[in-house]
Amino acid sequence: MYSSWRWYGPNDPIHIDEVKATGAKGVVTALHHVPNGEVWSRAEIRQRITELDGLPWSVVESVPVHEQIKQNGASAQALLENYKACIRHLAAEGVTTVCYNFMPVLDWTRTRLAVPVTGGTTVALYGLDLAAFDLYILQREGAEKEYPADLLARAQVHWESMSKADKEEVTETMLKGLPGSEESFTIDTFKTAVAPYLGISRMDFKDNLRRFLEAVVPVAEAEGVKLTIHPDDPPWPVVGLPRIVSHRDDLAELLAMVDTNANGLCLCTGSLGARADNDLPAMAREFADRIHFLHLRNVVKAPDGTFAESGHLEGDVDMAAVMAPLVDKDIPFRPDHGFTLLDDRKRPTNPGYSLYGRMKGLAELEGLRRGLLGRR
Repeated sequence: MYSSWRWYGPNDPIHIDEVKATGAKGVVTALHHVPNGEVWSRAEIRQRITELDGLPWSVVESVPVHEQIKQNGASAQALLENYKACIRHLAAEGVTTVCYNFMPVLDWTRTRLAVPVTGGTTVALYGLDLAAFDLYILQREGAEKEYPADLLARAQVHWESMSKADKEEVTETMLKGLPGSEESFTIDTFKTAVAPYLGISRMDFKDNLRRFLEAVVPVAEAEGVKLTIHPDDPPWPVVGLPRIVSHRDDLAELLAMVDTNANGLCLCTGSLGARADNDLPAMAREFADRIHFLHLRNVVKAPDGTFAESGHLEGDVDMAAVMAPLVDKDIPFRPDHGFTLLDDRKRPTNPGYSLYGRMKGLAELEGLRRGLLGRR
């Protein structure tokens, strides 16, 4: 394993020289300015490599999968050809690990981005705000049938206790798109984006993932590229949208769809770790040969399904047990998210992607990595 750092390109508040100072051995980045579905040119890829100023481009995160592909829509075939071209162009420039996700409409979802903890530090939270947003702001038809009675009651009490500012904060957080997302919405455009998925069953959505994999994995394999799918975050349906990469059984099924090393996993301990029935150390052992990228993050779960992000070595995920079966593999890991702390509070910071908070996490994870190697 070796360390890497997510960087959003020249518009990232963190300069590439600061990335070098963290000690990360590689960079995780993407061409975020290229619209979803368009081909990444080799010239644009070379430009990004130049901008890394000598640091290797370890992982592309992400080449976004267009919503038409996820829906198996009318333009899916043309968009699949564009995706294949992106893979070929990246491989030609020496970039050979590509992360993606198959989450519809929303990328990673939180309801609060700056919840205070000790010493002025802030963290991200996923809470009752989601149900309140779905039921009372989005007012999605049939939503009340998808929540258990006790959660409906608690969501109503929570909604009635929220201030106008709270409601505005949750709405903005849900709609504006978090770092790594390629879209932002208004209430009306969000409803329009969600609508096509309300008629797609979980099984139909899996079939659409299968079609995607059957189309692009052979190209990746021929080009020496490893694809790594990021799990759903959070790992359950959100506002009625299907989620199909949430559990150990989902991972086993998608790997079997195209059973080759080029069809791999990004093991995100924070995403999968938000579910109590996901055994992360067991998954690391079982899927070790197909894990090509690691997002190392920790969470503290509550019995009601809410969770908060925590320190990388503090939380419900046994990070040492996850890393142990993977520590000898030549794969990148990155500290996924970080607290906002120290001077992070005085500088522009993308939610979850602080400088000092992530650098603290990187140091902790690197120390754990070296300690695990020292036991051998």
